[in-house]
Amino acid sequence: MKLLEKLKIHIMKTLATFFTAMLIMYSFYAPAFADGSLDKNLAKQISSILTDCQKIKPGITRAELLKVFTTEGGLSTPKHRTFVYRGCPYIKVDVDFTLSELKQYELEERPADIISKISKPYLDWSVID
Repeated sequence: MKLLEKLKIHIMKTLATFFTAMLIMYSFYAPAFADGSLDKNLAKQISSILTDCQKIKPGITRAELLKVFTTEGGLSTPKHRTFVYRGCPYIKVDVDFTLSELKQYELEERPADIISKISKPYLDWSVID
């Protein structure tokens, strides 16, 4: 019987320690927007944009990419280009492609080119040629 009581006490202490730690961690996290500075509309828009961006992955064609992003000025090649989000020119991704044809002309971009690598979305000023 004493062993069972010791086990119960040990479990209760462990749970108390766990919940105390969680409460302390939450107290550091929660105050970030306690002053009401969170712009809920902006947060919702950015969440939607990030969801759109996550749809574009390696293995997708250039044509599919161009439904969400458009080209930006600046230096580029058919194998590498920076694209901007259609809804905001300051949201960008850098994309590497595998060309769809082995004998493809070095300056020719084709809708069937396949994304081999894509960066995470980032913010930057527009580039104008």
